[in-house]
Amino acid sequence: SGLAYTAIPASCSFCRAWVSNAGYSGTALVGGILLMFRRRGTRVGTCTIGICLLLSCAVLVRNFFGLFMLLLMGIILLLCGWKASDFWVSELYATLAATTCLNAITSIRVLYSPGSATVGGVVSTTDASAMQNATLIPYWVWATIWLLLASICTIIGVIVVLEPPPDTTRFEQQTSQDHNVEEQRVQSLMETELS
Repeated sequence: SGLAYTAIPASCSFCRAWVSNAGYSGTALVGGILLMFRRRGTRVGTCTIGICLLLSCAVLVRNFFGLFMLLLMGIILLLCGWKASDFWVSELYATLAATTCLNAITSIRVLYSPGSATVGGVVSTTDASAMQNATLIPYWVWATIWLLLASICTIIGVIVVLEPPPDTTRFEQQTSQDHNVEEQRVQSLMETELS
């Protein structure tokens, strides 16, 4: 959970709904996409995440703690993506992807309570309650939609990266070819001995 201040006018219900929806939907979608690229592109993905963190510092972040932590994480991700072994880059990337997906699932429990929540000592309306106020659809419907979306994205991301079953036909073809070559070699040897 987090708290974001926006410059959205109070009269724009669609804008408030868009921002309230973006956190959970965006986290679920990005996490699922990151999981799908777990098999290839982890080095580029890790460096890209690091660059995005650094760019967010330049454009969005305005407090010392946020700047310090995001700059540190961005630099570490860039260095790991550039210099670490393939194994460690892959593990780091998988951890980031899984954490992103699971964050959308684990932080949803707050949304099933109506009204407000306290984040960082500030009492504010939950995203689900803000969506209810903007759309007149009950908060629990929005919380359920976000939970289902996060679960589906996580499941799809995991299914995409599962190891396929070993291709035994290729092994059988190679074995058959090796056997044929061996037979030809033996036959050639026998013919040379007979002549």
